[in-house]
Amino acid sequence: MSYSEIIHDIKNRKSTITLNRPSKLNAYTPDMGDEIITAFRESSEDKKVEIIILRASGKGFCSGADREFLENKKLSKQGIKLGEDEFITSFVKEISDCPKPLISCINGIAVGIGVTMILPFDIRIASENASFSFPFTKLGILPGLGSSYFLPALVGASKAKELILTGSSIDAHEACRIGLINKVVSHNELEESLDRISQEIINSNQKINSLAKGLFNKELSTDLDLAVQREREFSKEAIK
Repeated sequence: MSYSEIIHDIKNRKSTITLNRPSKLNAYTPDMGDEIITAFRESSEDKKVEIIILRASGKGFCSGADREFLENKKLSKQGIKLGEDEFITSFVKEISDCPKPLISCINGIAVGIGVTMILPFDIRIASENASFSFPFTKLGILPGLGSSYFLPALVGASKAKELILTGSSIDAHEACRIGLINKVVSHNELEESLDRISQEIINSNQKINSLAKGLFNKELSTDLDLAVQREREFSKEAIK
């Protein structure tokens, strides 16, 4: 497939999906979501791929939803509104069910959906230049992508509510301290750290890695299904 909003590369048993709208700090669009889904599914089905990595080009990871789509001024190539696209409505369950190890690499700002899209990943590595912003309530919307399950699981229910209710912005060191990300490194060491961790995983027994994920995710499917369902119901209530 020819991509316009991401770059997809498979090499050395790694599948790397790179958000690629650097001029807009990789602002999310439904078309980007469709491309991520296609690349992710290809990677999941490819037996040569042992690990899937999500990263971004340019100076930011993802500046949130593209404002033209957020304000309903623009539709996707398929005529879909933001929020009705598959990536937002249901794809998080497919990410969570993936038996292959998943790493996200955050090189700069991650805003809104730029944060929620990385929560289902197994390992999150960030540059010291990274920051994380939760502006949902300020925009009059609710967080999605199963974040009502993943965020409390990572940082605790009280901290999750604080981040969402106040629309907080935090730097990489604070994100690491509260458990939102696993590791923060200097910006110059980000790629080296990503390569090192991914290679350590690849050098392990892949069947055991998959089974290990299953141990930690044993209750995930049921709880996540409920969280996604509740997010949809509450979002409908919010716009009444």
